[in-house]
Amino acid sequence: MSNLSLDAIPWLQLFGTTPLEIIATLSAVLGVVLIARQNILGWPLGILWATISAWLAFTQWQLVSDGILYLTYIPIQLYCWIVWARGGGIRQEDPFVPIWLPFKKQLFVVIAAFLCIVGWAFGVSTLAAQVSWVPEPALLWRDSATTVLNFFAQFLQAHKRMENWVIWLVVNLLGIHIYWVKEAPIYSVQYAIFLVLGIYGWVKWHRSTRS
Repeated sequence: MSNLSLDAIPWLQLFGTTPLEIIATLSAVLGVVLIARQNILGWPLGILWATISAWLAFTQWQLVSDGILYLTYIPIQLYCWIVWARGGGIRQEDPFVPIWLPFKKQLFVVIAAFLCIVGWAFGVSTLAAQVSWVPEPALLWRDSATTVLNFFAQFLQAHKRMENWVIWLVVNLLGIHIYWVKEAPIYSVQYAIFLVLGIYGWVKWHRSTRS
């Protein structure tokens, strides 16, 4: 049983213990706020966060897998930035505003996400069994779900589909749980902050769909 409590969280270190960590965390938080407000400047902040996080993962934390994951965020954020700059790549007369996907496409996203999570989990577990330097994955299915759903959410967010906030809700809830179980309360609290920001984003975008 974990002895973690709110008293155990070093609140002054919540955003990081080094200048780079603090810059990365603040970039991530401000970036989400700007995206929630449909401000395109949120994407370059996301690129800054991913770049710093990748650098820290490789050079300070020795987290190779996380470092690779952060590196993949850079082109994804750049893609999102380009899509928004082009107004969603749709006809000029069509407004680039948040919308919900039709039900059939929502069902397709759910099925595709499920299959990708299964494939990712089996791929990671197989890799760990075959390659000696790859550690045995912890919380395999939950960790796989957060990784895969992260990509789905960012793609939907790039095209201003409301479903992205639903996926972020799942990712953030899983993140809170995963890092609390792994006794990393600072990261757990950070995911709680992102959860609140995700709800804020959903509210802001939902108001846009109504108007």
